[in-house]
Amino acid sequence: MAKKKTPARNSVEKRREDGSLLYRLDRDNKVGEYHVNTDSTQYKHLKKVEIEGFATFPTALYPTGFGFKISGGQLVEPLHSKYGDKLTVVLSATQPSSVKKTKASVTVTINAGKLQQVNREVSDVKRTRRNEITTLVQDFLIDQFPKDFTGVASGTFKYRPNKIAEMLADQDVVENLSDLDRFAIQAAFPDLVEEMEFSLRSAKKVKIVTDGINTSKKVYLDKIISEFEKKLKGSSSENVWQKFLHDHILTLLNTYAHVIEKQSVELDGKYPDFMLIDAYGYLDVYEIKKPQTKLLSFDNGRKNYYWHAEISRATTQTEKYMSSIQRHRYELESKLRKESVEARIVRPRGFIIAGKRSDLKSEEMREDFRVLNDSLKNIDVICFDDLLDNLKALRDRLDS
Repeated sequence: MAKKKTPARNSVEKRREDGSLLYRLDRDNKVGEYHVNTDSTQYKHLKKVEIEGFATFPTALYPTGFGFKISGGQLVEPLHSKYGDKLTVVLSATQPSSVKKTKASVTVTINAGKLQQVNREVSDVKRTRRNEITTLVQDFLIDQFPKDFTGVASGTFKYRPNKIAEMLADQDVVENLSDLDRFAIQAAFPDLVEEMEFSLRSAKKVKIVTDGINTSKKVYLDKIISEFEKKLKGSSSENVWQKFLHDHILTLLNTYAHVIEKQSVELDGKYPDFMLIDAYGYLDVYEIKKPQTKLLSFDNGRKNYYWHAEISRATTQTEKYMSSIQRHRYELESKLRKESVEARIVRPRGFIIAGKRSDLKSEEMREDFRVLNDSLKNIDVICFDDLLDNLKALRDRLDS
């Protein structure tokens, strides 16, 4: 026979003026109940929340009885819409989020830690929207009442003439431009030329400027190609290759617009080598090995090739990164947004840069490599010499 539970000595409760129970919390057993106010907008979707794992009142709930904080309405409305009046909600400090269904009831457990994460992100979004609204109103005031409100709007930016010229005149600045800096300059060039066509006296002068830009691109690409070829002939470490690719990745893989630094994101205590965001905002994961990394091993029994152990380990690690990114996507998107980077984390792809295609000596090796690569789920293995060939093709297109 089960032992009868004795009443908790260390418990706290709060009641409304009409005597109805607002919440009760058993601090010893860390269980309790919370009743939503009838005048709360959440009441039609949720009337009661069971509390588990808390010795103090949960910060995710309003102590005044108005339900869940911050994400409240957006949280409880779809739950009630999905499960109806069978719904029971448990806010837990210890249990993972889960759904348990019977014929008579549906119990939804919400992990308080995960809820706190999304609440922080929701707060960030609301704060950003408030700032945008403030800027729009301030811009309106400046437009309508320029004498009294000029310069108030935080969103306005006044460029000081000759600033860019001064910066680019400094050779140290020019030599240390990142790929993103160079692409930003190139992206602005068409608009600049269009303006110049109206201000310069002849198309010949515009052509001189255009030719100058193309020449600088060629010089830059020649420099990268030369350095790449030199490193391929040597035996540089993984760290050296990571540094080289970090410096030039947006040129080598020119479909991308942003590089996410290691220190920008931590995923379960580990960092991917690179995360890149393309022109549409989608995020991909890159794991970097060495050109000397073996791609394939031979199975004497089956008479075919399979992934070398180092590639298999890299594949597993990349899959873990992709899974972790997907789990933490809202937190990561919010963090990147604070760094002025908009990302869409929807089933990120993984890429492993390793080995050399020239090491695939036979047609059988090349075919097995293709089959193995095609069989990977949302991951591709890219060879170092393939990157170099793509870079040379880009350089050739400038000549033509």
